[in-house]
Amino acid sequence: MPNLDLNDVSIHYEETGKGSFAFVHCHGIGQSGKPFIEEFSFWEKYFDRVITWDNRGLGESSQATKYSVPLYANDLARLLNHLNVTKVVLHGVSWGGIVVQQFALDYQDMCSAIIIDSSSSEVNVAASENWYKQSEESRVGKGIRKIKPEHMDSFLAQARATAGLREHPYTPRLKEIKCPALIVGGGQDSIAGAGGSIILGRNLPNSRTEIFQDSEHGVYRHKQAEFRKLVLEFCKNIQVIN
Repeated sequence: MPNLDLNDVSIHYEETGKGSFAFVHCHGIGQSGKPFIEEFSFWEKYFDRVITWDNRGLGESSQATKYSVPLYANDLARLLNHLNVTKVVLHGVSWGGIVVQQFALDYQDMCSAIIIDSSSSEVNVAASENWYKQSEESRVGKGIRKIKPEHMDSFLAQARATAGLREHPYTPRLKEIKCPALIVGGGQDSIAGAGGSIILGRNLPNSRTEIFQDSEHGVYRHKQAEFRKLVLEFCKNIQVIN
């Protein structure tokens, strides 16, 4: 259960395998990378290395004085540099999909491909106001989410960043991301909806979009077998795995 000291923050990660090419998972809002450890035994059969990590201020990573999407992405870049990982297939679910977009914009040379699951590059007014509401309710201890005190600052930053996609969407910049992208969404997703996946697919220039009509939020969990088959097919087609 290693932690990497980056001076301004300590990042917790888990990994299996060795090598400079890795399948990397980015977790959802206010969560941690721990649940993805259960996926290691499958993905390590196809990738030299599999990595999951906790965003700053969440899971077993330390708290920090500052939080922003570029900082989360930079933490991942510094972690990968420390591990001598030079190329990744980067999978982000929900909030993790936002981190993936930022990472692909800032560190495109490291991305062999990205996989964005149940996420979006923008939000509408209703969704934005809901995320602002959730952040305020959680801050005063009245929210439906049970956030630990030591995780509150990071969760609030993530909720507000998601709400802020109304005023500052990633959509106009998606054309800058040239690596292959697989976009998956769930037709029964009551959190992100499938619309965000459609927008991503229409604006990422080298993308493939698949909507699982009977899936809920987090296709990789709700449609595990189908998701795995799709990812392997996608990765073989773009020749990043055999």
